[in-house]
Amino acid sequence: MDKKPYPFLPFEDSLVGEKILLVWQENHHSEKNLKEHLLKALDLSEDQVVFTPNAIKQKLMVSYPTEIRKLIEEKKFSQITDLLLTIAKGKSEQYPTPALDITFELLEWILTGFDLDDVIAETLSALFGTSLTNPFVDQVRAEYIKELRG
Repeated sequence: MDKKPYPFLPFEDSLVGEKILLVWQENHHSEKNLKEHLLKALDLSEDQVVFTPNAIKQKLMVSYPTEIRKLIEEKKFSQITDLLLTIAKGKSEQYPTPALDITFELLEWILTGFDLDDVIAETLSALFGTSLTNPFVDQVRAEYIKELRG
C-alpha cells in the first residue's frame, strides 16, 4: 500500500510563504485569492502540492543551489526564474514531480543570501500569475527578518 503524500501548505509550512501571504493580505487580498493565483499560474491541482520525500529533497537541495550559483556567476538571472518555475511545476529532469516546497525553500535562500530582488520579483510574479514588484519583495524580506529577530 502506497503512502499518500503529505500536503504542503505553502503559507503555513514555509516561513517565506507565510511572509508572502502576510504582505499579500496587508495589500487587502485574501489567502484564498493568493492560493488560487498560485494553483492557476502553475497549472496544478491542490492535491499535487505535497512535500517532497526527504531523501529526494536532500539531494535536490544540494544540486539546485549549485546550479543557481552558477547562473548567478554567469549573470543568467532570468534562467533562475525559469528553473524555479520548472521545479514548482514538476517539469525538472532531476525530479519530474511538482515540488513547490523546494521552490519556496530556494526562494528563501535567495531572498536572504543574495541581492537579487529583480529575480525574486520576477519569480513571484510568475508563481502567482500577477505583477509583484521589488517593494513587495522588500516588505516580504522585512517581515522575514522581523520574524527571525523575534
